[in-house]
Amino acid sequence: MEAVVVIVAVVLAAAAGVAFARRRGAAGDTGGRRRELPPLRSPEDEQRALHGDVRRLAPGDAVSYEGTDFLVDRTMRFDQGGYAWKEHLLSDAVSGRRMWLSVEEDDGLEVAVWERVPEPDVEPGPAELTYDGRAYERQERGSARFRTEQTGGGAGESGTMEYVEYAAGERLLVFERYGTGAWEVSTGRAISEHLLDVYPRG
Repeated sequence: MEAVVVIVAVVLAAAAGVAFARRRGAAGDTGGRRRELPPLRSPEDEQRALHGDVRRLAPGDAVSYEGTDFLVDRTMRFDQGGYAWKEHLLSDAVSGRRMWLSVEEDDGLEVAVWERVPEPDVEPGPAELTYDGRAYERQERGSARFRTEQTGGGAGESGTMEYVEYAAGERLLVFERYGTGAWEVSTGRAISEHLLDVYPRG
């Protein structure tokens, strides 16, 4: 009977040793720690890997939009009580065309292209106004601090601005006033970031 007990004890000890070895073998060279998997990439991350990340645009970068290559001449950074967004001045050296590209993250990334109205015959104020045959409704108004960055570095400008933004469907209309200057008017429309190809400088 004692011999049977000894044999059973030996068998159990051997089984425990095999199980321990298996656990160590499964841990591999990670020291028993679970191996971390790389983070999953979203469809937006995949697109940015191919076309560049518009959120990182800076003076000196290039942007291709609708078959035209633009250079980022200047970047304006805005801060409204902790809420921040950027506007980039894009220039085409061939045609001389200039436009603005706004980039802000507010429940998702919002990108829009803007062009200045040379001689506006309208001013902000009413809840609704008509411009260029379209009826626009006021969306928001406010003020923010700004600072500029430009190609070649150097001291940029800074100060305060106020704005009033209107919309008519997908069309946008914005009034901006810097300091005590006159209102500047721009028309624009929201676009998908995937319509842009971004090429960092250098």
